[in-house]
Amino acid sequence: MEQKRRLPSLGQLLFPSRCIICRSIIGWSDFICPECARSLPYVTAQTPVHGDLFEACYAPFYYEEPLRESFLRYKFNGFRHYAKHYGSWMADFLLRENQTEFDLVTWCPISRPRRWKRNYDQSQLLAQVIAERLSLPLTATLWKSHRRALSRSGSDKATRTAILLNAYSVLPKTSLSGKHILLVDDIVTTGSTLSECAKTLKLAGADEVTCVTLARKRQTKPDPQDG
Repeated sequence: MEQKRRLPSLGQLLFPSRCIICRSIIGWSDFICPECARSLPYVTAQTPVHGDLFEACYAPFYYEEPLRESFLRYKFNGFRHYAKHYGSWMADFLLRENQTEFDLVTWCPISRPRRWKRNYDQSQLLAQVIAERLSLPLTATLWKSHRRALSRSGSDKATRTAILLNAYSVLPKTSLSGKHILLVDDIVTTGSTLSECAKTLKLAGADEVTCVTLARKRQTKPDPQDG
């Protein structure tokens, strides 16, 4: 029997879907146009970045155009619905890399004032999608101090590391002893945020910390400290 095609709703007709990358109008059941799907800056060398404080960091994309502009809309302009697509890409990447054996999923949080301003935590939304796709528990483990909530955009690694020193704390009554944790963040450039969060989690008893981000900085020679 031929399956009936589901017709678009009135809302979908009045507000058609737009590509999450180039914003062009596309089919109401799609989220990315074929041209953008082909032009995304995929990470082709399937080698995770390793650090001293975390075991590995996986990222499906490089932080380059045309993904970068889309991500900035997501992070700063309220396009929070992008999280379900970004998070699915991240989860699928982990599945391809056979990285699913974790005790819990958590995220690098933003400060409370910044969350109030944006009305969401972009890394938490990604973590929610990943945890659901991998059938893993989602657990809030960290909070970020307001006094350290300084702008780090454009800072070099030494400056970012200094700003983030002791910026994170483990939430009360959080049991991490012996856990293998999947730590989610949005974009990684210097690796300072992931390293500081991983350090905090390990000081609280975590055994291993593996990281995943949507995108990472492209490097000719990988920096062992980057994540």
